[in-house]
Amino acid sequence: MSSKASTLRTSAPALTRDVEPSPGKLDRRDVSPATAQVPRDANPAPSTNGDGDIFQNKGGERRILRGAAIYSGAPRLAELAGKIGFDTVWIEMEHGPTEYALAEHMCMAAEAAGAIPTLRVSDGQRHHVLRALEVGARIVVVPMVQTADQARQIVEYGKFPPIGARGYNMRSRGVNYGLGDKETIFAEANARTHLFAQIESMEAVHNLDAICAVPGLSGIFIGPGDLSVSIGVTGDLNGDRMIATVTDCVRRARSAGKHAGILVPPGRMLDAAIDAGCDLVFYCGDASDLCVAWKRLLALVPATVPARTAAR
Repeated sequence: MSSKASTLRTSAPALTRDVEPSPGKLDRRDVSPATAQVPRDANPAPSTNGDGDIFQNKGGERRILRGAAIYSGAPRLAELAGKIGFDTVWIEMEHGPTEYALAEHMCMAAEAAGAIPTLRVSDGQRHHVLRALEVGARIVVVPMVQTADQARQIVEYGKFPPIGARGYNMRSRGVNYGLGDKETIFAEANARTHLFAQIESMEAVHNLDAICAVPGLSGIFIGPGDLSVSIGVTGDLNGDRMIATVTDCVRRARSAGKHAGILVPPGRMLDAAIDAGCDLVFYCGDASDLCVAWKRLLALVPATVPARTAAR
């Protein structure tokens, strides 16, 4: 197991999700939210202003970007995730209520707290990729990418020439409102933004090598839910077949020089993905963790008044 994976497992903020810990791993449920500390110096924060590779720490070592998913569209929670110490914040636009004006506020909130905004768009159409970048997303995840041609379109829409054909606009957050030299602005925008193709079907798995060969694409992002449906093991994210498929995808992407990401709860899949080389991981979220925490808190107070109390 890599030292980076070990650092993640022992220094991550407390999680409330009901999962069985892997043998020999820290039981994250035993960490008190009130006392959990985030040792920022253990995994120094990346640059968020374009001065450097976000997938390397300040010492130039490969790093894992640890993320929290915000499904509610709440800028305050995006800011809170950054203040707690998460390296990146997931802004959901495929399965959530967030529109672009709100997404821009969430990007601002995340960056103000020192986190990198990651935005999953609803699909790979030009205006979705373009607007995600213009509101300030540093990482854009495009769902349901099946072929290399689709991956090439993402790059065409998301990168300025000579890499792609991103639309010209000098007044958005994504190009620092046009402050500075145009050539420098476009070059910096290309360098600071990352485009990820989400792998969610066996067709995408079969075409993975061709997808990873697309210049300008930063990496792949595993969507284990839909992938489990495509494989025929719906919802069995920690099963052997799913883990074998996902880790194979991660290793193939890393061998091709691409980054690899995943959104999955703590458990066997998360551990296996990290060990395979995954360097962008979202493993908790506002709605999912509140479902667990609030159920526990609800159970602390009885629904009816006990008989001995009612008689007084």
